[in-house]
Amino acid sequence: MSEPYKKIVIIGAGPGGYHAAVKLAKAGLDVTLIDKKYAGGTCLNIGCIPTKTLLDHISLFEHFRESSLKKKLFSGEVSINIDSLRNYQAEVIKQLTSGLEKLFWKNKVKFVSGEAKLISDKKILVESKGQKAEIDADEIIIATGSSPKSIPTFEFDKKLIVSSDDVWNIPKVPEKLLIIGSGPIGIEFARVFNGLGSKVTVAEIKEFICPILDLEISENLVRSLKRKGISLKPNTASKVLSKTEDKIKVEFISTMDSQREVQEFDQALIAVGRSPNVENLGLEKAGIELDPQGFVKVSKSMETSKKNIWAAGDITNFPQLAHTASTQAKIASENILGKQKKFNGELIPSCIFGYPEIAFLGETEEALKRRKADYKAGRFLFLANGKAKASGLTEGLVKILMDNNTGKILGAHIIGAEASNLIHELVVAVQNDLTVDKIVHSIHAHPTYSEIVLEALEDCLENNG
Repeated sequence: MSEPYKKIVIIGAGPGGYHAAVKLAKAGLDVTLIDKKYAGGTCLNIGCIPTKTLLDHISLFEHFRESSLKKKLFSGEVSINIDSLRNYQAEVIKQLTSGLEKLFWKNKVKFVSGEAKLISDKKILVESKGQKAEIDADEIIIATGSSPKSIPTFEFDKKLIVSSDDVWNIPKVPEKLLIIGSGPIGIEFARVFNGLGSKVTVAEIKEFICPILDLEISENLVRSLKRKGISLKPNTASKVLSKTEDKIKVEFISTMDSQREVQEFDQALIAVGRSPNVENLGLEKAGIELDPQGFVKVSKSMETSKKNIWAAGDITNFPQLAHTASTQAKIASENILGKQKKFNGELIPSCIFGYPEIAFLGETEEALKRRKADYKAGRFLFLANGKAKASGLTEGLVKILMDNNTGKILGAHIIGAEASNLIHELVVAVQNDLTVDKIVHSIHAHPTYSEIVLEALEDCLENNG
């Protein structure tokens, strides 16, 4: 540490905020962590953790049901007890938040529940339960996260039209659910409610479902969703025509030929992205600049336009993921401690959960074609893997995009069981500039899903002559 800072104040207690708080407190600094809602942020309380709790158990149920019906491995009826699943979900959240609070106590992090606003670059006003107090700070980290976006005619009412933040408060599973937006949030909730028995329709204004994906992976996803009975409407704009006490009437308009269709739903979930929480923070008073999209400008060290103020997570213009936030927060913390660390925003893996899982890193094949890159694509199917056959989880493939000139990985795309775990071998490889030739000489245990990655890498070399 280059010099002893007296006080660190962190605004926002999500993955960015609490990782920074614990790291700096362990280094012996005086750390105050402020959040107007709860420790753990969106991720722990209403985002990643509750969603994945549902998805993991629904996927397990679906696999068990298919094994019963198709393979005749089990006898008798099997169904989901929704109340028990929700109780388990609540227990998971409670245990994790309790663990986080103990971590704060153990490391002497002062957690303040209240709304924070910058008065200057070294002073924060905190309002809690009608009381106001000023806190001085030598260094400040802003990690206030993001909020769901809405779209015209679909204003949130927390009953018929909801966001991903509010969908947990729906008292019962809707018979007919419309999801607008087919990004990771939309796809995950489509899987959740489909598994719980809803008739789900997903409307997407762009040409392809989940347009951030490599097209080949998107096509595999589409086949999987359709097999589950989920209705997909790409190239479709949506508009609310009317609402009653318990129904919403929606008009779909094709962006291809302007054809119109009207359907009625019990609920609509809007999943079209999230906006950075930068309002009412006093950023202008502190001299903090925003980019044209409204995100906080940061350097590679995660410093804002003000030398002693740092930012991490969804308020920065990087993929809005919990692991983006925690990594940025750790880098900001290390730089506060006098180290010189840089954030590489090109090495962020993304995942979509449920079955089959999806994980990806780097460029898509379409992007490589657009820039006329010299590359080879290697593929291997889960269907041909021993572990996948044994488990009955044979849907999907691994696709590796290799630079023909350097032998390095340009992109990695996985759809199938354990994709969210398999991607990390490729993250490490890309981060350390490993060539495909070097990776294929590492031994992969048998029988494992990791062999699918190995086979896809070997396919790159075979295709390359």
